Amino acid sequence: MNRNVQKFMDDMDRLGLNPRVEAGLVVYQITPADGAYAGVEVETGVSAEDLVSWPLAPPHWVHLSSDVTFSNTNSRQSTKQRWLKHSRQINGWGDAPPGICWASHVRSILSEATA
Repeated sequence: MNRNVQKFMDDMDRLGLNPRVEAGLVVYQITPADGAYAGVEVETGVSAEDLVSWPLAPPHWVHLSSDVTFSNTNSRQSTKQRWLKHSRQINGWGDAPPGICWASHVRSILSEATA
């Protein structure tokens, strides 16, 4: 396993998000505070390929079940069956640790989900 993929998994593990590798993704569970999935644990993922520069550069694509929908998104087929990857840009990390910043970014994306 790539060293940076392991770093990402370690970051997600420290946050209690239970990461695992599946279908070329690091899959983990996250619970958004707002939106259609507020308070609901949602399985999401990041392609291992998108983690080659972790934590210096954040991944661009967020992988989610095709059941998670948005009113506005740019999506493509994920490597995981019945999942889509959604194009989402993150502009800078700020001063918090990268794992916390990434989890906040994904929670923010999920707050925009319509179903």
